[in-house]
Amino acid sequence: MDPKTVRENIVKIKDYTGRNGVKAALFRIAEGIKESAGDRKYSLERDKLPPYIPGEDQEIPENAPVISVVIPVFGPDMDDFAHLLDSLAVQSYKNFETVIVDAGSDSSIYEVVKVYAEDPGISLKIKYRKLKENRGISENTNEAIKEAEGEYVSFLDHDDLLSPDALLETAKAAALGADVIYTDEDKYDSLSDRYFCPNRKPDFNLDLLLSNNYICHLLTVRKTLLRELKGLRSEFDGAQDHDLILRLSEIVPREKIVHVDKILYHWRLTPSSTAGNPLNKLYAYDSGRKAVQDYFIRRGIGAVVKDSPHRGFFHPVYSQVKAESESCILFLDSRLNPLTADYEKCLAGYFARSEVGIVGARIIGRTGRTVSNGYIKDKDGRRIPEYGKIDYRFSGYMHRASMTRETEAVSIHAFAIRRELAGLIDRDPFKMCDRVRERGYTVVVDPDIIFRLK
Repeated sequence: MDPKTVRENIVKIKDYTGRNGVKAALFRIAEGIKESAGDRKYSLERDKLPPYIPGEDQEIPENAPVISVVIPVFGPDMDDFAHLLDSLAVQSYKNFETVIVDAGSDSSIYEVVKVYAEDPGISLKIKYRKLKENRGISENTNEAIKEAEGEYVSFLDHDDLLSPDALLETAKAAALGADVIYTDEDKYDSLSDRYFCPNRKPDFNLDLLLSNNYICHLLTVRKTLLRELKGLRSEFDGAQDHDLILRLSEIVPREKIVHVDKILYHWRLTPSSTAGNPLNKLYAYDSGRKAVQDYFIRRGIGAVVKDSPHRGFFHPVYSQVKAESESCILFLDSRLNPLTADYEKCLAGYFARSEVGIVGARIIGRTGRTVSNGYIKDKDGRRIPEYGKIDYRFSGYMHRASMTRETEAVSIHAFAIRRELAGLIDRDPFKMCDRVRERGYTVVVDPDIIFRLK
């Protein structure tokens, strides 16, 4: 590990300790060591992958749309910016345009763009516009959207990279009728030429989105929806994409929000980016919390969005609570001891949201190991606990073990269900939760509500 990385890690540890205490920091350090080992394994495996070559199974659909890749540019490293354009030039999908709006004070970006636009060996359709002033990321991006002629708009930061098949996979989803499309991502360190920290995302999960902007990059949106929402909002600069996705979730059916489960976007580490050090742009996390809070205000839901122990991750606490006897039925196994004060109100609070049908909690064993934190089915149909057996003080992959999220099933030993759905209660948690979803409701687990086996 290079000295710069060591210094950054020390700063992050001090920040975490100051906010959460020494004991929590020790668990975070232990988990961080494990994550670093996973990163090394991912980097080695990725290095062994053969070069990308489009195959017959990647034929372009006949109705594939034009995509406008919008890039607001302000003061990037010129080599990084050129590297980004290189990644666009080798896209296997060619039915796209690149829209660049330049908020810089000189002509350096224009000179780079001119080289790529005029080179006959590089088939990039580029629109370039020089802005009179830097108005911030949201307003600069909105100016790029105005120039976009494509049916869909993809958002790309000025120093990141796309895999060669990123736009092809996006176009496939668009051709099938998706309105919002997002892909998996990882991070890229140009100093070591290393890809690491893979972010493999779930399909659309509103509660996870209310905990963290897990969608992030690569995000593509039907342009008519962007116009309907009047683009990005500058009051949420730093988390403008989080705010946008939350607003989209209110007008787009969830089946039209499509996840492409391939790592197609590479988020570059730079000295000023949040990719490498979350302390570089603390305002972005304040903006993220405000974006989630504004979502609840728009919907008329009483909730206070609080910071979690991890920067950029949040936990909504619901204050608009009906009496338990009116809103829901609570089930609690007599073998469980609650570790969360007012757990009844915490569970019942979720029913202030009309879409939530059932809420589960985290159950831990006597040693602190997780017994239940939601359940899923693996590819072979086996029922397995999410984040099972890990110590409840660990936050899990991408901190998701500690984040409220939708899940396939909750434990029958500790849950609350909307009173009008009481007839769906079953000893089989998957059968019960499937029935809840069939009625149009969601199934949620809140790991902050904890019960311990006696």
